[in-house]
Amino acid sequence: MSTFTVTKVRKETASSGTHRHIEGVITSAGVHYTRQEVVTSIEAGNTWQTSAGGYSATIKTVSYCPNGTCLAKPYIETVPDNTKADNLENLTEG
Repeated sequence: MSTFTVTKVRKETASSGTHRHIEGVITSAGVHYTRQEVVTSIEAGNTWQTSAGGYSATIKTVSYCPNGTCLAKPYIETVPDNTKADNLENLTEG
């Protein structure tokens, strides 16, 4: 299995226009992957993690965007840890 390190995210405006959510990620190799591609890869046994400010966090799959009214799916987020610096939502947009 492989490990992918995410350093940037791409966001899009939700169809409701109420917020922006993650459309995909960009790895340390500069490759863009959509949310669906990341979810499929995680389900296949690969590991995805973020890297920011010397911190890292594991990326996990969730059913929907965490915004309560958004139905974007599948979705990804980081496993909570002791810093927000490595959270997907806080990574630099690319």
